[in-house]
Amino acid sequence: MISALRDLALTSVKLVEERLRLLGAELQEEKWRAVEAVLWLAIALVLGALALLVASLAVVLSVWPDPHARILALLGLAILYGAGALFAFLRMRKRTIGEGMPFADTVAEFQRDREWLSSKR
Repeated sequence: MISALRDLALTSVKLVEERLRLLGAELQEEKWRAVEAVLWLAIALVLGALALLVASLAVVLSVWPDPHARILALLGLAILYGAGALFAFLRMRKRTIGEGMPFADTVAEFQRDREWLSSKR
């Protein structure tokens, strides 16, 4: 009886240890994925802002002599940038809401363990 309890405890400890290792690996993977995403986002934002600045300057300078055209160009650019910002926000929101649960593999392993232990009764 004591031997069976000891074996059960040892198996339980090994199971928890493996699951914690999996959790640690997933945490590491998520951390690097987040760092990479932030880095690429920063690069895209800086380059995008520079491109918009130069393009906006080119449009406004091309209609500079006519004050009405200048105002229309500025308003058009503001509407265009606002629509782009809204699109980007909605896209980001959809992406973050649509992602699966973090640590899904670890949770799935725990569920399989629970089912396996339940079937041994």
